[in-house]
Amino acid sequence: MGASNKLGWGVLPGAAEYKTGFVRLSVEEETLVLRVCEEFSEGQKSGNGQDAGQADALSSILDSMCEEEGIELEGDQHEYLLKYCIAHSEGTMFLPPLLSDDSIEEIAIIGLGLPSYVYVRKKGWKKTDGAITHPDSFIHLVNGLSRSLGRRITLQSPRLNAILPSGYRLHASMPPISNHELTIRRFRANPFTPSELCELSTISYEAAALLWLAMQSDASMLVCGNTASGKTSTLNALFSFVPQSERVLITEETPEIRIPHPHQIRLLSNTELGIGMQELVSDSLRMRPDRVIVGEVRTREEAQALAQTLLSGQARGSYATFHAQSAQEALARLRSFGVLDDDLLSLSLIIVQRRISKYEKGVHREIRRVTEICEIPKAGSLSLRTLFSFDHEKGALCRHAPPMFVSESICQTFDLTEDGLKKELSARARFLKSISRQNFGKFCSSISEYGAGAPRPGGKHGR
Repeated sequence: MGASNKLGWGVLPGAAEYKTGFVRLSVEEETLVLRVCEEFSEGQKSGNGQDAGQADALSSILDSMCEEEGIELEGDQHEYLLKYCIAHSEGTMFLPPLLSDDSIEEIAIIGLGLPSYVYVRKKGWKKTDGAITHPDSFIHLVNGLSRSLGRRITLQSPRLNAILPSGYRLHASMPPISNHELTIRRFRANPFTPSELCELSTISYEAAALLWLAMQSDASMLVCGNTASGKTSTLNALFSFVPQSERVLITEETPEIRIPHPHQIRLLSNTELGIGMQELVSDSLRMRPDRVIVGEVRTREEAQALAQTLLSGQARGSYATFHAQSAQEALARLRSFGVLDDDLLSLSLIIVQRRISKYEKGVHREIRRVTEICEIPKAGSLSLRTLFSFDHEKGALCRHAPPMFVSESICQTFDLTEDGLKKELSARARFLKSISRQNFGKFCSSISEYGAGAPRPGGKHGR
């Protein structure tokens, strides 16, 4: 395409499943866009035109250039050329329409001259008509997105991981690592609430009620699953059950955890400075947190950091996300990272959530489901006890066995009898269903009010 020698990006010929909203330019149009952007850039450097907004300044330059050279623009030509001028000048290229579409979960550039792709919620991957065609344009795009973070991709540093100010996660790489790839994962503006996850059948109300009580009785949890299964979304949702007066310490490589607590501290590891997760966890021992989150555990070092915070007893509960397809696989992988069985006994619960493929009438779609909730005994050899498991025939998370070790902690915390615990679980499940339509902020307030409400029947002392 002409853009490969001119703009370095543009619209590819042929059919596309998702349109970026840009039209395909002729070589002459690309040349005009480049000249307008160059004149605008020179004006910015010299201080001319600072009183005008970018769009107005570019429009004025485009009009003047066409008038001076006798170029007559037809129909909507001025509109789409100005759109290109703005996108090229900003360095965002064809991304703005994709970033503003709330149905898009992921944006992927897979190489120079190749169509980009978007993952559309409930529809899967779709090929777009947008492409980057020159390495300089790719570098300009990535560095423009990460400029406010002070991070850059270069020939000497050909890989970049970052969280954009919008909260989206960015990964980019270039030769010799890849043929110029960029992946942007978009997150919801408002986190999911546990009730929303129940409405989506990701988890059952009964299981969510148990996790609510477990969070409030200081159980430490590991949320596992495959890529894009929604592990972080579920962990974020579970923290709506934690009183917002608590102090939460978050250690991560890239900031993804989004919780409502005003008293939160976020520590980021930095490999370039030689600051890893273990150093951050060591620092946290002096910070008196109520809860500790060790982001996403992916390496031996991060697994050791998780074990350290579990064993230190510095917080009332410790939490992490982890890549594993089952609770047994999670234990096996943690062992392979050098975590001892005795250390793993400090975990209370392992929650497994998976991204599952479904084919209905020849159409492929993906669903996200909690497939296991297991508890770990606090004594003896390391083992698992399955509390909930996913029934594929019923398509639902079903109770496998009543909790034993977790229920003991819950009953001690809330001064409940065994019968009282059953009644409390039922009451909380009903309450979660009653507030399923509330947004995240209102949901957190409702949970807080529930905890501060009048005592309910079922306790040892007549609550």
